[in-house]
Amino acid sequence: MSNRAIFSSLYASLYVRMASILVLIILTMGFVYGFITYSVTYDYLQETTQQFNRELAKKLVGEREIVVDGRINRNALKQTFHDYMTVNPNIEIYLLDLTGKILSYSADPGKVKRDSVSLEPIESFFQGKLVPGDDPRSFTMKKAFSVTYVPTENEPEGYLYVVLRGEEYDQVNQALQNNFVIQYSLISLLISLSIGLLLGLLLFYTITRRVRNLSIAMHDFTENGFSAYPAPSLVDKQYNDEIGYLARSFDVMAEHTIAQLSKLEEQDKLRRELVANVSHDLRTPLASMLGYLETLTLKGDTLDAQSRDEYLKIVSQHGKRLSRLIDDLFDLAKFDAREVTPKNEIFSFSEFIFDVVQKFQNRAELNEIKLQLDCPKEALLVNADIALIERALDNLMSNAFNHTTPGDAITISIQKQGAEIMVQVRDTGCGINENDLSKIFDRFYQAENKHRKGKHAGLGLAIVKQIVALHGCELKVVSKVGEGTQFCFNMPLNG
Repeated sequence: MSNRAIFSSLYASLYVRMASILVLIILTMGFVYGFITYSVTYDYLQETTQQFNRELAKKLVGEREIVVDGRINRNALKQTFHDYMTVNPNIEIYLLDLTGKILSYSADPGKVKRDSVSLEPIESFFQGKLVPGDDPRSFTMKKAFSVTYVPTENEPEGYLYVVLRGEEYDQVNQALQNNFVIQYSLISLLISLSIGLLLGLLLFYTITRRVRNLSIAMHDFTENGFSAYPAPSLVDKQYNDEIGYLARSFDVMAEHTIAQLSKLEEQDKLRRELVANVSHDLRTPLASMLGYLETLTLKGDTLDAQSRDEYLKIVSQHGKRLSRLIDDLFDLAKFDAREVTPKNEIFSFSEFIFDVVQKFQNRAELNEIKLQLDCPKEALLVNADIALIERALDNLMSNAFNHTTPGDAITISIQKQGAEIMVQVRDTGCGINENDLSKIFDRFYQAENKHRKGKHAGLGLAIVKQIVALHGCELKVVSKVGEGTQFCFNMPLNG
């Protein structure tokens, strides 16, 4: 089974579960609605019947002459039982004693199951409360009733207990439940629930379809190695609900992941180039040093003093070169580990920059490069790590020398700008290609430039940027091919 088929089956499973829950909810609501409607309707009819026939028992006693001269007329009672069994089966009449025991009744003898009825509903009835009473034809059923004292309320011997909606009424009522009105109500209820169910299923399909598409997009993104953005049609971002928010978050995550992977690939490429360059930079001076040292060892006695001094000078130069390269690598490692903390002190930048320029004066003369310093004579006090700032300026100066030829000029300019000073290192050398400007501060990057002189691993500007950042400043560069390059950064004056 393909991965997309697996996701489709998972989606179907989610949809089926949600649809099943919806169906269960609809059925439960229908059942509860029907039960409540039936219960409320039944209770309402019972109460209404009892309210309308509240005085029925008393009227029977008066109209049918059941009580004559303060005594129960058994013949009239018997005739009443007979008449109501045939004429009005809607009611059933019972004669009770004062304990609730059934003495006689109008119902079919084979249908009466109780010997007595509870007196609590009867007492509540006399207190004005309408409650259902016991149905003598059932041990559990309650029905509306009317009751009165017999023969009189003042000298009662029992009760005339009239059950409303008797057995015949129940049979007719059961038949009426199958009539058109009830069927129409049930059909209306079923149609309403069915429409609700269909709308719910459609809504669930719409929601789960968006979730399914988003799941497929995530799966495709993973299968493509997090490098190819999934089809836009699968990431629905137009809605402002939770799924839309999730889609937009996934979109941002995918773009960020692709950018990070691209950056990591570029960094990995630069690291490999760095290893190759550093290996070459280490191997070349080491091979040269070993060669000259081996010559001195084997032929030292036969060489004149001038040759020995020249060999030793070359070995010393290569050793210094190796030392600088190793120092740069260790410094970058310290910067990465955040182990470098500036040790600030207040010093005069005017005097400091003069000493820095003096260190490069001899090199400028040997390379026939004009070295200039433009700095105010006033004392410009700054609070910084003098060793780190010197290292940064040394690297900027060395970079300028590596990109200039005889006849070019290098200018160090210090300008006061309000509460800051701007430090500039300009040269009139070959300049830097515009495509390389955004990468020259990367520690693993070396711009391709045929005018570049000297052997180095391209770590100097990366170190300068780290040093300037540690002092809360920003290193900027402006360059144009054939016209030169300018590096600058601002430093706040002390106080």
